[in-house]
Formats: sequence, structure tokens, C-alpha cells
Amino acid sequence: MSRKVLFRMAGLLLWVVFLACSQGGDQRGLVFESPAGNRPTHINRKGETIIPNGRIVKPVGRQITVAPHPYGMALSPDGNMLVTANSGVRPFSLSFIRDLRSDSPRVQQVPPTPNTDPKVLNALFMGLAFSSTGDTLYVAGGEDGVVLVFDARKGEKLGTIDLNVPFGGRSYEDSYPGDLALAPDGRHLLVLDQTNFRLVVLDLPSGKIKACVPTGRYPFALAVDPETNRAFVANIGMFEYSVIEGYDPNRPDETGLHFPAFGFPSLEAWQGKWVHGQWVPGLGDPNAPESFSVWVVDAVTSNSPKVIAKTKTGIPVGGMINGYPAVGGSSPAAVALTRDKIYVSNSNNDLITVLDRATYKRVRDIPIRPWPELAHLNGVIPFGLAASPDGSRVYVALAGINAVGVIDTHRDRVIGLIPVGWFPSKVLVSHDGRTLYVANAKGFGSGPNAGPDFKRGPEGVYVGNLMKGTVSIIKRPSRWALLRMTSRVKHYNVRIRRAKDFPRERRQNPVPLLPGQKGASPIKHVIYVTKENRTFDEVFGDLEGVNGLPELARFGENRRVESRDGKRVVEGVTVMPNHHALARRFVVSDNFYCDSDVSADGHRWMVGTYPGVWVETGTAAAYGGRRRFKLFSTAPGRRAFVGASGAVYPEDYNQAGCLWEHLERNAVDFYNFGIGFEFAGAEEEREFPFTGIRLPVNYPMPRALYERTSRLFATFNTSVPDQFRIDMFEKEFRERWLSGKEPFPQFISMMLPNDHGSGERPEDGYPFYASYQADNDLALGRLVDIISHSPFWKETAIFVTEDDPQSGVDHVDAHRSVLLVISPWVKPGYVSHRHASFGSIIKTIELILGIPFLNQYDAMANDLADCFTDTPTLDPYSAVPVDKRIFDPD
Repeated sequence: MSRKVLFRMAGLLLWVVFLACSQGGDQRGLVFESPAGNRPTHINRKGETIIPNGRIVKPVGRQITVAPHPYGMALSPDGNMLVTANSGVRPFSLSFIRDLRSDSPRVQQVPPTPNTDPKVLNALFMGLAFSSTGDTLYVAGGEDGVVLVFDARKGEKLGTIDLNVPFGGRSYEDSYPGDLALAPDGRHLLVLDQTNFRLVVLDLPSGKIKACVPTGRYPFALAVDPETNRAFVANIGMFEYSVIEGYDPNRPDETGLHFPAFGFPSLEAWQGKWVHGQWVPGLGDPNAPESFSVWVVDAVTSNSPKVIAKTKTGIPVGGMINGYPAVGGSSPAAVALTRDKIYVSNSNNDLITVLDRATYKRVRDIPIRPWPELAHLNGVIPFGLAASPDGSRVYVALAGINAVGVIDTHRDRVIGLIPVGWFPSKVLVSHDGRTLYVANAKGFGSGPNAGPDFKRGPEGVYVGNLMKGTVSIIKRPSRWALLRMTSRVKHYNVRIRRAKDFPRERRQNPVPLLPGQKGASPIKHVIYVTKENRTFDEVFGDLEGVNGLPELARFGENRRVESRDGKRVVEGVTVMPNHHALARRFVVSDNFYCDSDVSADGHRWMVGTYPGVWVETGTAAAYGGRRRFKLFSTAPGRRAFVGASGAVYPEDYNQAGCLWEHLERNAVDFYNFGIGFEFAGAEEEREFPFTGIRLPVNYPMPRALYERTSRLFATFNTSVPDQFRIDMFEKEFRERWLSGKEPFPQFISMMLPNDHGSGERPEDGYPFYASYQADNDLALGRLVDIISHSPFWKETAIFVTEDDPQSGVDHVDAHRSVLLVISPWVKPGYVSHRHASFGSIIKTIELILGIPFLNQYDAMANDLADCFTDTPTLDPYSAVPVDKRIFDPD
């Protein structure tokens, strides 16, 4: 082994030690809150829209609605046509915005249907490029491995160019074209293949591949220098994943891993590990040249293009920042060129790296810290970049704060912010520099998907189809207008008050007002329970005293339960009696929202990992069925297309990590049941009651979580009853903590997933879909029963929520979901109307445990202090039996 590798390993060990020891706090006396206050999420296109995280969206300029999730955008050479690439959930489509400079631009959606039309356009992903004449549009075909060719004037498909063809003595399969760029000569098209880690050069007259150049991992963004004929490729990924040695999908129990082989960071994750006689390959160096870098390709349209420079951008994994080592990498997401500089958006670091255009060396980093009070926390998420024609300005889409940042390139500093729609992804500048075009991937949000204020359209009720995007058309603001806009962006994102201005009773609340006050709360133990896919109305819509719609409460009280074929019917069922009893006894919120649309992003959000560019762009495509995981593909990137799996992957890691690293570095003792290891490709069978899965790929868990997770408790697998999960919890609870063998942890996380539902299995005790909800309900009731009859109850708070709301409907917003707060220290029978989100739960946990905030999403959310009182009620809770007609736990 080389000395260089040994030094890197030693550095990694130091990083692991530092992660476990570093601490921090914020004692400046400022309280951050959501600007929504008590207002519910709602859409007001002419005023202030409240989105699920409690922020305000009020974009400037003209807003044009397009299909969901426009993650690609291109401007025609004549400047009078704009096209967006809308990558799911449905429809995968193009939006041609014609007569762009007129007072009434026209929108042509291709295909015009609410669902994806495979005959017209089956798949696309982000990349768009016009021909030099503007007559032809090239579209990255994503899942299909092709470049689509469209007549830009008519919006009609002319043909395709296949990338899955042999070239240079090698066969290629499962290509996934993403970003595109037209070469300066107009005869060649450059295509990034995310899964085969290559830059493909297409000869357009022949429609053939001319050259392939290896790139780093998951090449994501592309720019071309017209003067030097060089291309710049931003590689967004950390690792290349491998199938474990000897894995046989026909024998997963014998050949798959029962639990991940290692945590990251660790020497095992670097080098590999033997597990029960099987070799699990290591992942190598997270800071290898292939990861989180920009590669420069010379002579890109010649017969022999080659890589001449590999430059790391942003903060390296393990690099010190804000007093801790960075957990995630920089995730470079876009590249823009000015006359003498190259700008790279590091979406994970909230900074822009500036490279010298002649030497490709780093000149400086531009931090994007719009508010000094929150400068130590990340969450701005710089994504798309565009330079003005004269090079004096670079504009950056700040997806995390729903704004566009304006960079003065002479001073290389941010001089202002422009408010736009939800999650801006791309920004372009008109050819005269006077107009900005911004693609907002989530537009104004979904709104309700049921009830009197919902008008059902052809797209139906599914949240992913309702998240229509927008394009903001904005006149370049004057200096003074930019100052006013900058102030508005802060107002739309956060409310800041001084702690001393709060009334005395708030300062006596069991939830401290400020972070970092260890021991200040009478609550010493927190249990965080996550469940699956339910909206508020379908569980609590019939509960008295809430903003609910009783007819939507399909899992409420006195319900009719029917089998799928209609042959089995049960009347008068209370499907989830413990949920209702707990809501009446403790606290329920009717103004809580999941930040997530679906499970893929929900499993990140609920553990404090805000989804970055890689996750957000991939999730919509995956849920539209156009970003498929393929275990044995020769295209290595396919094993990073992880779909709806319930885990956090290294490509997802935020700079500060997630809840697990945060707890560890602040010396909080914790233990986990079931969360964080349902990785892609896992087999989930009823024969796997312990851990619930068999794993085929060398994905790592976050090391802090790996070391503190039960090996008895099953992760997501609806074939394993939630009753068995609670049996396993009770076993460990009694053996570890009730016995006095170990101290009861300050924090416990637990997954109870069976309210997700699955197919009817009468032979296994699940004769109805609602049987799964009853199973889940009884498990939750038993958990509270166990804890409340223990000596730890008097110092415990339990938070219960869902990972996402995608399987139900709600009359307030499709993101509204379940939040229960259970503790002796809550107000009995209280309904909270304060706007809350995932960040609110995590923030409240941080305040109770006396640790700092993790990122801007928890810091800027409302806390849940209104749910608590300084007078405890110590009576225990006894679980309510469920209706045995739909679920018999015996």
C-alpha cells in the first residue's frame, strides 16, 4: 500500500475522531421562526403563497406555468423561444414558450396530454440544446439512452440518436444522457452520459458518435468554451457502487447482506470487508479526482479529445468548516463562463468556486451567506448558473431560498437577491442582457388534492402530478430595485426576533427558546417515530376541533372497510383507534406539512438531510418510472439510481451531515430502530423478520447510525408486522435499559412503516388494505403504553409523523400530514394550529436536547413549543385494542 494512501487513511481516522468530539452552539439570543406564523399552506398567485416549509413565495415578474419539475431550460438563438425540459412525475414533456418577447407568450406542451405519451416523448432528463439556426432542438432522452431531435418551430419529433451502441471497441448499455451543449462549430453535440461516466461527442450531420471521453462520477453539468474548443464537466457524485461478491438474486437470504457491511467514514468503507465469507468491496477515497470535481476536455470536437485538467471544487469531504469536518462533498451542479473566469455552483457548500479560465486553477470561493445571523448554517442550495452577455454579472438559482443571487464578477461577491418561485433550478439571460428567465421546479406548490377548493383536472390527485413548474420572466432590476428585492427575500424566508422580547411564560416552556442550553429542559429523552405516506385528512379528518374534512377520513372512526374485490365488507370500524385516542389525550397538529412529496425525498427530510440537486432532480424522474436502478448493469451509475429506497446515500450527504452526525458530534447518546438501511436493490420478504431485508450492493450507512442501530428491528418491509417490530423493541428496551444495564438513550428513532399499506393477505391476517393501518395503529399504542408505564415516562417526549403524504388526499394541501406530540409535558387534548414542518420537529428536538441547529431548514422553522406546558400530567397510557374484524394481532 502506498504512503499516499496511508496518509489519506490516517486523515480519515482523524476525521472520524473529530466527528465524535466536536461540539458547538449558538448563544446570540436570536430566535428564528417561519414567516408563515399560523397561516396554513395555500396558493395565492397574486399575493403571498405559503409553501409546506412555512416560507413565502411571491415571485417578481411574469409567471408562466409549465408541467411539473422543469429541470432543464434553453433559449433559442433569436431569443424569442424558451423551452423547458419537464422531468416528471407526469408528464415527461417539453414546454415551448413562443413569442417570448411579446406581451402574450404562447405555451405549447409536447405531448399535450396530462400523462407521459411514449409515442411522442417517453423520457427526458434536463439537457436541451438548440441548433445554431434555432430550427432544431436536441433533447437528452434520459432513461431511453438517446438524444431526441425535435423540429423546434413545430414541436414535432424528427428522430433519435442512440447512445447504446458499440464504440471504440466497447459496448455500452443503459446510458442516461443528461446535460447537453452544442459545440462552437454547430456540427457537434456534446452529451453527458450520467451512468457510463462519459462525455459523448455526436457528429450531427451523420447522427453518429464521433468520440467518447471518460469523466468523473455522475457527470451532471456541462459548459463549452467557444474560444478554445474545450468542455467543462462537473462531476456531482462521490462513489461508484458494486454488487457484493457472489450475490445471487435467486438466493438473497444466503448471498445477500442482512445489514450494511460498514459505516462511512471508516477504514472498512475505504478498503472493503469480509462479511460471513463474502467480500464486500470498499468504496475508496471520497475525495478522489473522479468525485466532486470539474474536468476540462481539450479538442472536444476532434477525433481525439482528452482530459487535460481535473480540478476539485468547494470543500472536500472531511475538510474543516464551521468547526466540524464536512460530511458531504461539494456537489458541483452548474458551470458558467465569463471572459477570464469559470464559475461553478457547489450546491452542497452554499458557495461558488471561481476558476481561472486560462490555468483552471482555483482563484477563490464566493460564499452565499445572505443573512449574517444564519451564516454558519447551510441550505441555500446554489444550482443553475448564467453569465450576462458582457460578463459583468453571474446569476445563480438559489433553490433553497427561492431566489436568484446576483454576483458582481469584478468583485466576485453577491450583491443582491431576486425573489422567484419554489425551488429555482435554471436561470438564463436574454441575449441583450436585459431579461432573466428562471425555471422554478416546484412553482407555487401543489395546493389541495381534495375538498371544496380543489377542482380536479386531467392530472388527477397525485401530489407529484400537481407540482407544476413555472418560468419567471424578470426585467433586469436596477440597483435600487435589487436592494428592495433582497430585503423581500429575507422577509419571505425567515422571521428573526430577540429572545428577550418573548413573554416570560414562553421562556419557562419545557422547550427552551434558544439552542445549546443542555439540561435546561425537564425532558431528557426523545423518541422520534416515523411512519409512511398518510395525509392529515385521511387519518384525522373526522377528529373534533381540527381543520378536517370528515368524508376524507378513510382511516377514521365508524368507517366502512371493503376488500379490493368488494366481496368482504365490514361496517362501523374505527380503523386507527390509538391514533384518535392519543390525539384526544395529548397533542395533534392540524397545520403540519411534510416538506417531501414522496418517500425518496421524505426519508432524507425526516432525518435532517435536506435533498440537494442530485436527489431533487432524480426523484421526480424515478417516480415517473424513468430513472431505473439496474443491479447488474455494466453502466455503473445505474446503481446510484436508488428510487424510493429509505436510506441516505453518500451522494445525498449535506455538508453538515444529517441528524446522526449532528447528535454524535454534540455528545447526545442515541439508538435507532429500523431507520436508514433500506437501500436500493434490497429484497424484502416475510422470511426476513430481523432487519427485514437482504442487501446486494456495498452502500454504506452513516457511521454514527451504523454503530447505534438494532440488528433485530426490521426496516421497511410490510411483510413484517409492526407488532413484531414492537416485540423486538420491547425486548431490547427491557434487556438494555429497563434492566439498568445501560442508560436510557437521550434520543431514540424508530420506523413503524406498515401504515404504508400493501396487498391484501387474508392468510397472514391482512384481509384488507386497512388491516395494515390497524397493525400500525396498535404498534404505536403499544409503544406509548410501554414507555408511559416505565420510569422514563416523566422525562420523555414522543414525536410521531409520516415520511410523506403521497398515498392520500387532503383538503388543505397535498403535503399536509400527521404530527402527534406525546408526553407528560404537553397540553392535554391540545390542537396546534401553528405552521409546522419536518424542520419544526427536528428544531424542537434540538432545543430540548440543548444542541445547535443543523441547517437552515430546522433553524428557520417554527418550533413546537405551543404544544408544551410546564405542568406535567404523569398518568400512563394503555393501548386501545384494534377491531379484530380487520386485524387480529393474535
